Formats: sequence, structure tokens, C-alpha cells
Amino acid sequence: MARPFTRTALPGLLAALLSLVVPPAPAAESPPLNLIVMDPLALPLSCTCIAGLGQRRYDLLAQHLQPFIGRSIKVTFDESLALATSRTGGRADVIVGKDAVVRSDAGNARLAVRPLAALTDEEGATQLRGVFLVRRTSPAKTIADLVGRTISLGPVEEEEAHGAVERTLKRLNTTAQLKTARSLDDAALAMNDGEADAAVVSDFLPRLLEGCGKLERGSVRMIGETDPVPFIRVFATATVAPDLEEKIARGLAAVAGKPELLAALESKAGFVDLRQDVITAWTDWRGPGRKGFVPQLPRRFPANPRKIWSSPLTGPALAGCAATEQFVVVPDKSADFKWDIFRGLSARDGKELWHLQYDAPDSLEYSNVPRAMPVIHDGLVYLQGALGHLHCVELATGKVIWNTHLFADFGATLLTWGACLPPLVVEDKLIVAPGARDASVVALDRKTGQVLWKSPGHAGAYGAFIHGTFNGVDQIIGYDVVSLGGWNPTTGQRLWTITPTDGADFNVTTPVLVGQRVLLATENNATRLYRFDGHGRLNPEPELKNNDLAPDTCTPAVVNGRIFATAYGELFCLDLNDQLKTLWRVADDMFQDHTNIVGSKDRVLIWTMSGDLLLLDAAASHYQVLSHLRPFPGKEIDSAAHPAFVGDRIYLRSSQELVGLRLTEN
Repeated sequence: MARPFTRTALPGLLAALLSLVVPPAPAAESPPLNLIVMDPLALPLSCTCIAGLGQRRYDLLAQHLQPFIGRSIKVTFDESLALATSRTGGRADVIVGKDAVVRSDAGNARLAVRPLAALTDEEGATQLRGVFLVRRTSPAKTIADLVGRTISLGPVEEEEAHGAVERTLKRLNTTAQLKTARSLDDAALAMNDGEADAAVVSDFLPRLLEGCGKLERGSVRMIGETDPVPFIRVFATATVAPDLEEKIARGLAAVAGKPELLAALESKAGFVDLRQDVITAWTDWRGPGRKGFVPQLPRRFPANPRKIWSSPLTGPALAGCAATEQFVVVPDKSADFKWDIFRGLSARDGKELWHLQYDAPDSLEYSNVPRAMPVIHDGLVYLQGALGHLHCVELATGKVIWNTHLFADFGATLLTWGACLPPLVVEDKLIVAPGARDASVVALDRKTGQVLWKSPGHAGAYGAFIHGTFNGVDQIIGYDVVSLGGWNPTTGQRLWTITPTDGADFNVTTPVLVGQRVLLATENNATRLYRFDGHGRLNPEPELKNNDLAPDTCTPAVVNGRIFATAYGELFCLDLNDQLKTLWRVADDMFQDHTNIVGSKDRVLIWTMSGDLLLLDAAASHYQVLSHLRPFPGKEIDSAAHPAFVGDRIYLRSSQELVGLRLTEN
């Protein structure tokens, strides 16, 4: 009978069957990519006792990935990285397995690995938990009943059944005798045989142990679980160059659009990109890729975050700053509201290095201060004022390279709330949206300001554009005053149009990419998730809709299958993996006005107009604030400016100052 999850050597005959080479593509010149699979739910590593569990087909994943990378793929299955590499001549390019197990084995082998992606399970989750098991006849009803008892744990590298257990017991102030078994199977069998009062194993394991006959059905029961830990991850080694990594990442992202492959991998949503561990430059709206994703958010804020420096400002805080490790660029306004001012600061001490100032006295609703965050790219920074002035300047010196006026130069009418959406860099193009009849969307040469194309259409809107490739079609996506559209970034041709069914929106929020789908959230048409057709056009009918969340200005953050946004005094959490169901909602005056929200793998950060900085547990079943700071105590903040994140720093602004704080203790 198969013995899953032992992490011991496989019999020789089976080992010979656990390597396969997907046939090479025609004229393949590069050697095969070595894909090592350590996923305990992979078909060759598990048993087939339970239909739909433990039968993941990584051979089919390899077939899918091969056209993306242009190389054949050799797949090697084993519970141990050392044993797998002994059959590949010591070579490992990509490794798939439990996060903690792969990291442990790679550490033992002194092999550097970096995470590329997380595989979602059939519920859409990327984490697992350890479950506390006792015999059916045990008097224990909860974890607290195990005080002084013997608990059999899995090996140290099985994080959910070892380290997470220790943390759970400490949190519950429960002391027990802990014994480490050789494997997860042995931990469960030790409990079943009376050698321990309880055991902790992976949450998927009891079904398999019962299915393959190692545990009698109904002989054990669960009395608790640990906190979640990362489950299946895809790792790359140093042999994977950046260009190959990008090809692999594109192939993994495309799994989400392959229903048969999703079923074969026992996955609901395919893979979640994990490639960026630390953001070292905040150079665009909502950060890299305009995703609102900040992987380095801390577990909790320090009680008293250290202020690195502060720099004085004179205008209302509508636009956030852009920042690198050397420079910070912040939009500002003169105190008399007659001049736009953009300040280039030193990231080391906050001292002003240069400033750009020009006459901009005309009035607008909500003041005439700049709304658009500066965009930094390749040594240049693009600065846009609310009245339509657009300058390209050198980041280091502030020297003006070129300038134009979005409304005057393109024959457009000044929008009610001014020019809000930040320019979008697509290769050597700068995409702007004047909103003129013959120049609704325009592409400029980002280095010279020369007009490359003009796309006719409607007046402009206020939400930022995004860029991506969907079913092979490269496109820009964004709003005009009446609709959402896609444009060819090379020619400016409009590819598709979606007009909302429940009346026009202000179109202030940014469309959010969710794999190969697009999430929209607006005040009249609420929250909707759309999928692209086979020609790269957005289907006019949403795949999912939630009528509870209808924000007018807050762009949602997507965190591990959950959606977070505020609207009219409430914070909402929706379940992306359960029909956009509202998991919870909470009312608070902090959420009455605009908020900026970003997420990490398991945290949500919220910056409110009132100056409250919140850190939430993204996986909690309810509204759970882990940290709450007031970085500008005793001051009126009124800040709609998006925070910027660089390393362990966060930049926040009020109308009087920009501050840099450290989000870590040290």
C-alpha cells in the first residue's frame, strides 16, 4: 500500500518511474529545464484512495509551460530534494513543494531559492493549517484540554505540524509534552496506537489516511487547528535567469484560464505571483504594476515608529509622492493656491534638491492642487498638475526635458475635478488622457513629448489606466466619461467598450487586475469581476457581482482571494473565491471619506483622510486590527495622498509636511 508523506527514500522501481521528460519543442536547442516536484498531493507522491485529492498532474503543467519557455521540461518527483537531485545530476531549476519543506531542504543543500508563485487549492486558498487529532474515545474537547498531555508532532520542516503547533500552544497558554515523529504519518499513527494523546498533521491528511486504510474511518476526531502557514510554492534557483523567470511566470499566470488544467492540478484559481519580496522603489500609482501590493508589510507596526525625517509642504494633500532609494518627488501647491510646485527631495535626509514651479491659479472643485502622483521611469519623472500642465524632468536635477498641456494643446475641455489620472508608461510611450473628441487618449514619446498617436473618443475620466496582456492581446485599459475600454498601445485603436448598465459613474477608481480577469468597483454599478474572451476583449457581462460594495473613490486591494475597500463609512471584505460574497463589513467614521488601501500576502494597510494608519489581518474571519497608529498626532490631516513604500520605509503626507517612517523595529 502507498505510504504518503513519509519523506523517506522511495523504492528503486518507483523512483525510476518518477522522472519524465516532456517531449521537446521542435528545434529546441537549450537543455531541458529540471522541474522537481515535492508537492505531497502530486499524483506519484500520494495515494489515489480519495477521488479528486492527491492526484495533481504536474506532467500536464509541464506540457503547458513548455511553449512559454521554448524548452523541454524534465519532471522529477520525490519527497526529498536531496533524493531528487541525485537523479538529475545535482541540477534543480524549478522546485514545487511545501514552502517550509522546500526552504528546509534547499538550506540543507546550500541551494539558494526564491519564490515565484503560490498554487491555490480547490477553495482558492494558498495556505494550510495543522489539525489537532485525538482518538474518538478521548475526553479532550478543545486544545486547552491537552494541558500536560503528550502531543505527537510532524518533523521540524513540516511547519503546520510543528512550528505552528508550538506557536498555537503558546498563544493559548497551554503546556503539553511534545514528541517529534519521523513523518506526518507516524505522528498520526502514534496517537492512534496510544503512544500519544493527540497528534497534529496537515489538514488534508486525515482523509487520505482513512482512505488508504491507515486509520479506521471515524476513529479520530479534530479538536482544533493551528494558524495558517504557506502551502505549495513554486521556487526558482540561481540557474533561472530573469528572462526565463518572466516566461515561467507568464505560463503560470495563464493556468487560470485553463479549466481542464485547473482541475488536473486540483486548483480553483491557478497560481498567485509571489516574485517580488521587497519593493525598493515606489515609482508609479499604487506601486509596481499599479497593483497595490506591498510584500514587505510588517507583522505589526512598531509602537513608536522612528521618524527618519520630515520636510515642510504648503498645499493640501491630494497627491502622494514617488520614491526611490535616492530620491523622493512630491507634488505641492503654494499657500495662496497660485502656483503648482513639485519638490525633489533627498531620500537620505529629506532636504530639497530641486523644485519645479509654474503659474496655475485657476479654480477647481476640491481646490486646484495636483492630484496625480509623479511617475518615475528610467531617470525621468513625469509631473502633472490638476489644470493640465505636464512636464518631463530629470529625476536627479529637475531639469525640464519637455512639457505640454493636456487640455490646451489637444483642444480638450478642463474636467470638473481636473487632470487626475497619472500618465502611464508603456515601453517608450507615455499614455495620457486629455479627453478631446479627436484625442481622447494619446500616446507621447516619453523621451521627447512627440505625439505618436491620438485615439478619438469621449471626454476623460479620473481613474488611472492599467496595462496588461490578455489571451495574447496587449492592451491599455481605462475609463472615459461614459465607459470602460481597451486600447492597442502600439496604434491607439480602441479594441472594446463596456458601458455600465446602472447609470454612469464618476469613474475615479482604478481597474484592478486579478490574474486574467478585471475587477471594477464604482458608486452606481457596485463591484464586478469580468473575464476576457478568446480574442482579448472583455466580456460585456460580469462573471461575478457584489451589490454591497460601491465605492466612489477607493480602489480595492486584492489580498489572497479577498477584496478590501471602503465606501460611505464602511470597510468591506469580499470573498473572491466564493461568488464575491461579503464576508464582513464594519462601519466607522474613519472610512467616511477617501481611503488608500494596499495589501501583502496576509496583511492589509489602510491610510485614511483623518490620518489613521491601520494594519489588518487579511485572513481573519472578522475585522481584526493588528496595529493602529496616528503618525501626525494632534494635527488636522485631511490627506487623500497615497502612501509610498521603499524597503522598510513608508512616506506619508499631510498638508504641512511629508514624513518618512520606519515600519520595522530596527
